Amino acid sequence: MQPMEQNKAKKENRFLAVLKAIGSAALGFGKAQVILFGVNFCVVTAGMIVAGMKWWSPLIALGVCLLDLLPVIGSGVVFVPWAIAALLFHNTPMAITVAATYIAMVVLRMVLDPIITGRNIGLSPWITLLASVGGLLAFGGAGVIIGPAIAAVANIIFRVLFKKKTAQIQTEAEASAPPDENMHNP
Repeated sequence: MQPMEQNKAKKENRFLAVLKAIGSAALGFGKAQVILFGVNFCVVTAGMIVAGMKWWSPLIALGVCLLDLLPVIGSGVVFVPWAIAALLFHNTPMAITVAATYIAMVVLRMVLDPIITGRNIGLSPWITLLASVGGLLAFGGAGVIIGPAIAAVANIIFRVLFKKKTAQIQTEAEASAPPDENMHNP
């Protein structure tokens, strides 16, 4: 093979590696959203059972969790007016239960989202949290999804493009490191 053809083949391999890694991250993000959906579903179902909604609880939970998948709309569209209406109609226990369910759902989402999403897309939870906050500030509600997606793609491109160089640096560092005398003496 000629050097030009080798360079072209290497670039194609890198491009394919980037696409494969992005696809894997997208699947990981989808998996994270399914896990978070399940957690939210359980929390909302439990809250609605406590609120006395009986067999409606899973249906309400399903609707609220589907709305929660939409970053701009979210579950607050249902819970906040519901709690206010319950207060206006002097149903304080219902208002407290709905508000507590909403708060539990939001807090759990805030805590678990960076951890679960980060693990599934290959980022540190801290980077995922910073990307979510940065995305929120830059793009509004949709930025909570856009920020980590940008961070994941940037991480993938960096790892693939600089993989050879970082591996070469590590190999050189290991080769130049003095041998550990304790390893040879039992």
